Amino acid sequence: MKKPYTFSQFLCLIILFLSANAFAQTASIKGQITTSDNQPAIGISVRLVGHKGSTLTNSKGEFALNNIAPGTYTLKVSAVGLETQERLIAVKAGATETVNFILNEDLTQLEEVVISSPAKKFAEKKSEYAARMPLNNLENPQVYTVVPKELFVEQISTDLKTALQTVPGLTNITQGVGSGGIGLSIRMRGFSGTNAGGAIRNGMATNWVSLSDPVNLEAIEVIKGPSSTLFGGVLVSYGGLVNRVTKKPFDRFSGSVDYSTGSFGLSRVTADINAPLNDDKTLLFRLNAAYHNEKSFQDYGRQSTQVIAPALTYKVNDKLTLDLDLEFYNTERNTTYIGSIGPNVKAKGFDDLDLDFKTSFTNNDMLSSSKIFNAYFRANYKLSEQWTSQTNYSYANSDNNANYLFLKLLTDSTLSRQPMSIPSTFGVQQFQQNFVGDMKIGKLRNRLLVGLDYSQITSADRRTGQFEIDKVQFSGTNISIPDFPVDIYLDSLGRAARLPANKPSGAKRTASKRNYETYSAYFSDVLNITDQLIAMASLRLDHYTSEFEDYKQTSWSPKFGLVYQVVKDKVSLFGNYMNGFSNVPPQAVYGVGDKVALKPEHAEQLEGGIKLELLSGKLNGTLSYYDIKVDDKTRPDPDHSGFTVQDGTQISRGVEADLIANPFSGLHMIVGYGYNYSKFANAAANVNGLRPTSTPKNTANTWISYKIQDGKAQGLGFGVGGNYQSDAFFVNTTAMTFKVSGYTKLDGTVFYDQSRYRLGVKVNNITDEEYWTTDAWAYRENPRQLIFNISYKF
Repeated sequence: MKKPYTFSQFLCLIILFLSANAFAQTASIKGQITTSDNQPAIGISVRLVGHKGSTLTNSKGEFALNNIAPGTYTLKVSAVGLETQERLIAVKAGATETVNFILNEDLTQLEEVVISSPAKKFAEKKSEYAARMPLNNLENPQVYTVVPKELFVEQISTDLKTALQTVPGLTNITQGVGSGGIGLSIRMRGFSGTNAGGAIRNGMATNWVSLSDPVNLEAIEVIKGPSSTLFGGVLVSYGGLVNRVTKKPFDRFSGSVDYSTGSFGLSRVTADINAPLNDDKTLLFRLNAAYHNEKSFQDYGRQSTQVIAPALTYKVNDKLTLDLDLEFYNTERNTTYIGSIGPNVKAKGFDDLDLDFKTSFTNNDMLSSSKIFNAYFRANYKLSEQWTSQTNYSYANSDNNANYLFLKLLTDSTLSRQPMSIPSTFGVQQFQQNFVGDMKIGKLRNRLLVGLDYSQITSADRRTGQFEIDKVQFSGTNISIPDFPVDIYLDSLGRAARLPANKPSGAKRTASKRNYETYSAYFSDVLNITDQLIAMASLRLDHYTSEFEDYKQTSWSPKFGLVYQVVKDKVSLFGNYMNGFSNVPPQAVYGVGDKVALKPEHAEQLEGGIKLELLSGKLNGTLSYYDIKVDDKTRPDPDHSGFTVQDGTQISRGVEADLIANPFSGLHMIVGYGYNYSKFANAAANVNGLRPTSTPKNTANTWISYKIQDGKAQGLGFGVGGNYQSDAFFVNTTAMTFKVSGYTKLDGTVFYDQSRYRLGVKVNNITDEEYWTTDAWAYRENPRQLIFNISYKF
């Protein structure tokens, strides 16, 4: 009997079949586009109507569309600000048809067209969520970064963590950690962003243990600073938030299929298919999907992920548009970390230990899993020429079975293996009603946002504590790592399954439930005092209740900003005051007796800087200085053991800069830098005056790429970039310091991009750097990794 095809063999047959159909008996279309004054028209979009194939004119105004199936097509030439031109053309197998266009505009009138061309996509900072109103980057007194999907593709990003590495000031991006589940952890402006690492999706809440995949993302927005005024205080950090913007359907049939393979057994298939569902193109559908398998670079470890993300848009009429998108995400992976450092460790950092980087101390049966469902609905209704209604609803649910393995360093040569089990469920729903107005008050332009918001977060888990199962020697000669014992696993009913006879007390499960509800109202007003001077004033009222902890808190969160465009639409000076808050549960306070309600913890930011958009949009930059102070932090009462006082503070100051440039066609440059000074003030005695852990002083990132625009090598491109992070602390107290060394990581890629296909090779961590990332725990990152990618576009 003939053996069935394996998955890899079946995939190869599909790729060969698609390639054969793509290249057999194909034709080409070429030509030149010039202006009425006989100048080449650069950066003009040329595409075949109803087909994926498209291109941009090069520096000579020339274009070429290759590998086209014989037939009759409509060739469409378009650019922002110009009247679209179309021409019917028949192509024959093996032939090259030449078609030229003359645009009825001269070069001067075309400058704005060049600005808007997709070639400068990396340099654009467009966001409808950063201010929740039509406000461009130079008008917004807040700092934010937008990472577009085009950059994901160029860098062959196979996870959200990789896609975030070009954002200035982001540090210790760790995918796979979370409280009660597996999620994404980051540091921004000196603060942990565990709750902010992808917990916001299309401006709405998901939950803080929600992992995701870049397959269905149009862009990632990183909005800096305490942003509670518009986003609340539960799912954002004082350093900022990450907002995932999903892909939306559009009005023509198009699609792509990608396959990536490489080091550590990587095998990843993705698909993106878009289609109108009716003749008048008012009902639009898009489906994104991914299947991802990968092993660890260590002796044990693996992950498997499946994503299905459908989206639907219905244009009911000229005033009303409905959007619905869903996300089904399943993953299973190892979650093993250095959890803590014992008092007998004499080493001052990980570099001082003889710890084999590739030894995991676990096996492939110790896995965490998560099943995540996200839904988002939006009704956008144009009430009048000045007012728009936005009705948003978001729902998220995750079912997690987290089985962590924490490694506690006991001495410089031994560690303790300590598992922890947390089966849990998380649910989030949010309803939001916004009214957005754009009007004149006398001669002054006024943009106004008024909104109401309700959110609910529920969770339930039955967790164990960390309990020691054995001690392992990891340094010296003739080291033998024992198999990780299978009989420590804990069943879903909360019973310790076949634990050793001396069952540790930490294996006992504790049940926990949470139910948070928040009712909010807010407004934000932006007034053009003059054509160049813009003022913003915003305020949020937030009422928070916690059912199982039985407390309520009400918070006010203001936000103010001022922008002065030194050069209209090119150079802006800005300043802002922003506020963030965090709800604090009741604590025992000396002299009061039972636990009493405390004030919400508040963070206040003062920030100022400059924004640039120069050279017809080819240069985009931001330089800012921020000063964040957190007040009303709780700390142990220094005079009365077992009690709490609420007078602690934390300070975080720094500078951030980014520069995104497209100096000439085909070349893209991204450069970012961040400096941060942080310390605890008036805090617990063992950390007072010290720097928080996992907060490096200096970070830097860059990405430079070039794609050849002309000639036989048109479409061939190269990219190189990297990340730098200075030293940080894993432990920093008066009793002990333990350092995480800084690192410099370099990546590079070579690709060949054509209208119907794309080939790419990427090397991550070219120099094979061994480095760690940390937040609450420490994680060993990948060494050198080679990735091959092929994409077929239709």
